[in-house]
Amino acid sequence: MENYYAEAFRAFLQSLNKSPHTVKQYVNDAKQFEKFLDEESFRDQFQDGLKAYINHLYTHYNTANSVNRKLAAMRAYLEFLYSRKYIDSYNETLLEPVAKKVTKLFALTECELRQVLDCWHNLYKIAQTEEHAWLAMRNLTITYAIAMLGIKPAELVKMKWSHINENEMTIHIMERSTYRTLDLPEKLLEILLQYKQETEMFFSQLEQIDDVWLGVGNKLGEPITVKTVERVFLQMSQLLGFKVTCTNLRYTVIEMYMQQEETDDLFEKFGYARKGVLIERHKRLLKEE
Repeated sequence: MENYYAEAFRAFLQSLNKSPHTVKQYVNDAKQFEKFLDEESFRDQFQDGLKAYINHLYTHYNTANSVNRKLAAMRAYLEFLYSRKYIDSYNETLLEPVAKKVTKLFALTECELRQVLDCWHNLYKIAQTEEHAWLAMRNLTITYAIAMLGIKPAELVKMKWSHINENEMTIHIMERSTYRTLDLPEKLLEILLQYKQETEMFFSQLEQIDDVWLGVGNKLGEPITVKTVERVFLQMSQLLGFKVTCTNLRYTVIEMYMQQEETDDLFEKFGYARKGVLIERHKRLLKEE
């Protein structure tokens, strides 16, 4: 009978035009609940079984997001069972979402920021091969682009030379299906142009290069991915002896701007859809002691 309930639930969700992913996950959760009732001998003690199952979720899932997703599926399933009179009642208070723990965000100190900006420049000066020199220049330029524009890694890897307008000193930053135009700092343009010149020399076999960030090794000449950017910052953390990520470098930029400008002028600059999201991020920023 329990499989009948879950399959009826599937048909119900499909009638509501729920996404295939949601239907699959919710039905799987419904089947998991039904299986629990049978294996733990709660089939004839539904209310006790529901309580035990919710405790089971708290025990086996470590994050609030995971638990809340399961609870959302259970709310939908139990509401379905109740509306079809498959069950007489259920304790809704057991299904209240778990409060998410607000994690602290850390910006870099002034000293750390200076070390971050100097890191690849120092490696560039002592590079002993053409490839090592070019890689250091690429990584230096990546670091400066994030530090000066405050962009996300997913936006960084979409940068193209054709997005830069040297006459107007602007750059288009691509998002999912749109873009925003940012002022291009003179210092960043200087570094970008030096990097472009060295890239054209290093990849002389390529006729035209529009993608700004290219790979080496088995990805020679291909656009890099977010994973590559993350590896650049992991290597920098190992070199410097403290953790630096694309995210905390970006938040360092946000913090500096928030101290100088109005929020209304900044949330779009940093790619936030709503001003409230930027305010919430800023409240979570704490300097590391």
